[in-house]
Amino acid sequence: MASIFLSLLPQIPSLAGAVLNTVGLRVGKRTKIETFTEVVLKDCNDTNNRPDGLLVVSTGKATWSALVEAKIGKSKLDADQVQRYLEMAKANGIDAVLTISNEFVARADHSPVVVPKTLLRKASLYHWSWTWIATQCEILSIQGDVEDKEQAFLLREIIRFLKHSGTGVERFSQMGAGWKDLVQAVTNNGTLKKTAPEVEEGVGCWLEEERDLSLQLSRHVGQPVEAVIERKLRDDPAGRLKAGVAQLVDAQCLTSIYRIPDSAADIEVNADLTRKTLSAGMRMKAPLDKKSTKARVNWLLRMLKDDDPRIIIRAHWPGRAAATQQPLSVLRDTPEVIQTENKDAAPHSFEVLLVESLGKRFAGRRTFIEDVEQVVPDFYDLVGQYLRAWQAPPPRPVKSRSTVDEDAITQETHDAIDEETPEAAAR
Repeated sequence: MASIFLSLLPQIPSLAGAVLNTVGLRVGKRTKIETFTEVVLKDCNDTNNRPDGLLVVSTGKATWSALVEAKIGKSKLDADQVQRYLEMAKANGIDAVLTISNEFVARADHSPVVVPKTLLRKASLYHWSWTWIATQCEILSIQGDVEDKEQAFLLREIIRFLKHSGTGVERFSQMGAGWKDLVQAVTNNGTLKKTAPEVEEGVGCWLEEERDLSLQLSRHVGQPVEAVIERKLRDDPAGRLKAGVAQLVDAQCLTSIYRIPDSAADIEVNADLTRKTLSAGMRMKAPLDKKSTKARVNWLLRMLKDDDPRIIIRAHWPGRAAATQQPLSVLRDTPEVIQTENKDAAPHSFEVLLVESLGKRFAGRRTFIEDVEQVVPDFYDLVGQYLRAWQAPPPRPVKSRSTVDEDAITQETHDAIDEETPEAAAR
């Protein structure tokens, strides 16, 4: 498995560039890539210390090398083995150790295993998941970045190979063993403890699903989709797990945010253990050049094509007024029904949400993950791909008073049209 993948890197420069970019390397026309398998290093005859491969990248001015260790199926990386390979890399002047398995990480410079930091002073540690590699291949294929016919053929074959069930490439497919007990504890109004093993396991599984879902969304839209992580936690996986545990205990929910290139806003995904609901949503600024609530709501409605009963519009208001919400289907007929008690107020922003009540499926280890992976792409297909962020128009040149008055009349006419339903305005 590892030998097949490594053999393709010198043959498909676009693929090599996509994956090696994550470890800080740029692949250009003069870059030379060499790969070797079952390498034996000097002063190391122990068969237990034989990495699966060696990757050497030369740019003419500099050479970078990495030992490669790969696992497949349910086999996980062994921390002691990775530590030995880091020591071997250091002793042999090799720059890094690169691990590949079905385990997920947020970034290539994060690792599923913990090793002493002193070992990372002379040799770096990187990790790729097999699913991530397969996703990079699919994105290259979808975008048509490989023009050479032979390279394109090889790319299609590796995609087909990685999709085959016999290869042992596995996606994240179920929550941990304690998920049902965790959901039941919330249902019974029990107090969650940060030290409870099922709490930490539940958050850890959610973060693994977050990484897997970002790859699925990448394949879904044909562009790299990233999970949005708070800056101070980007280089601190342990701190991120701790923050997720605190949120679960305090709010009894799990949350992730995804950024799709060129979309109107980030997609926030929320699993509410109290209500047993899954939601995906985007928040957008309302068009400030439209004065009334009805005009602003109609601006939003015109972008939405499907009246799916799961779609809800939430309006946020100035001051301390509470947010109001209505189903999309209701707003089609009466957009002003979302108005707050203050009839003169207009919403400053909207949330468009797709909310799915899961019931018993929420506590199922597999069914919960199945529904997450259905709801989020559904939201993008029904809502996300159509939304466009409002942008204030550029300032107009200063004109005579009479011309300004005419412009004011014209604006009143536009507002009157916006007061109509989207269907009437279209006519």
